[in-house]
Amino acid sequence: MAEFYCFPHWMLTALVMIIALCIIMQTQTISYSIRRLRISWVRRLENMLECAILIILFLFAALLAQVQYALDCQFLAYSDYIVARQVGFLLITIVGTVTAVGTELVWPLLIIAASAVLLPMAEDITGSFYPILFFISIMFYLIRSVHICFIRRLDIHTNISSDSIKEAIDKLRTGLLLYNIDGDILLNNHQMDIIAKQMIGKSLENGKKFQQVIESDTFLKDCTREYLGGQLVFRLSNSTVWNISFYDIPMGRDKLMLLCADDVTQRWDAMKHLDVQNQLLQKRGEELRHTIENLQAICEAEEIVRSKGKIHDILGQRISLLLRAIRDGQQPNKAMLIDFIHNLPTIFREEQVSSPAQRLKMLKDTFQGMDVFVEIQGELPEDEEVADNFVNIAAECVTNAVRHGYASHIQFHFFQNDCWRMSVTDNGITLSKPIREGGGIKDMRRRIDRLGGTLELYTTPRFSIQIFVPKEEKRK
Repeated sequence: MAEFYCFPHWMLTALVMIIALCIIMQTQTISYSIRRLRISWVRRLENMLECAILIILFLFAALLAQVQYALDCQFLAYSDYIVARQVGFLLITIVGTVTAVGTELVWPLLIIAASAVLLPMAEDITGSFYPILFFISIMFYLIRSVHICFIRRLDIHTNISSDSIKEAIDKLRTGLLLYNIDGDILLNNHQMDIIAKQMIGKSLENGKKFQQVIESDTFLKDCTREYLGGQLVFRLSNSTVWNISFYDIPMGRDKLMLLCADDVTQRWDAMKHLDVQNQLLQKRGEELRHTIENLQAICEAEEIVRSKGKIHDILGQRISLLLRAIRDGQQPNKAMLIDFIHNLPTIFREEQVSSPAQRLKMLKDTFQGMDVFVEIQGELPEDEEVADNFVNIAAECVTNAVRHGYASHIQFHFFQNDCWRMSVTDNGITLSKPIREGGGIKDMRRRIDRLGGTLELYTTPRFSIQIFVPKEEKRK
């Protein structure tokens, strides 16, 4: 090491800093190497070799420290640490050789060659070239430690290691707690620690005590025991729901306990939503059952009302014709009366199958034969339902006009703008009293109300009826 006394102070300081960096990187290399899974004896030898290299680097640092100390004291010191240097080289040689044989790689032999610089013999042989070899050896260890750090770090993140297994367990959504029969915790992942803090207010310290807390129901008040499909679950203060199970794991003569916590929050929410839906379905089912029970009665009542309306219209027309003939002093034709009696069922059937336009024409022709002129202006609505109701109302209007007002001229006006309209006027006698609405007019109003329209009656200057029905798109 005598040649180093000729170096300037800054160069020696730089060498010390490089060796310090080598020690730091080699320490990191050892850390990464130990964190790998020890799956074979070769990997253990590799870890031992890394530790031996760290010892060699400390010897390099000790030699430079001796030179620095001698320069500060201003005297030339003989190289020391001879036994330590020889023992270090012997250790590197043994471990490196065995590692080279086990891994079938050459690089452990390069480490032995780089470590040979420590030998006093190498210092004597190389002479003035010794500092260069010393520097090359240090740079070799620095480059190698940086390279190995990257390799080991990549192995940890891409291959299975003790850290990668722990990280994977901590990322699980399932809580895991493994402890021995005395309660000493062997494994506790991050999720289980969160659950424990929610249930007992602190991190886990003893697995057996935590199990007793769960079984004795002595956890925090914000946590509650619930049942999900007959299974016991725990609802925590953060609104999550967990199913906690216990398992015995035999390990030779010993026994371990495994506690698993599964998140069943989605299932809990689904069951609650399903319960609400079932209640709504039961309520709707009761309503539907009640409706079905009354549906027949409702249909029968509706059919009776509809049939009574038809009978009223048809009979009203025929009776009006007879009254008209009697009031005019005409003798009713016997053949007409017989035809009226025998053909009445047929007329009912025709009323059901004829189109609104045909029925309106039949109404006009029927009363035309009795000198009652029915004038029709405009066209019936395109809407079949509106047209059918307008014709039924027209028949009632003609019957009432002839029967009660002694009219001989009835005028119907059908038109449309923003809605379907129908106006009825006649030349019957003027009423001196307010109109008393009977079954006929009530039936008209019922029909119009069903269509969402309005019906208005006027008695001056002559009797008239005005009907307004919104078009289909407005009714919707």
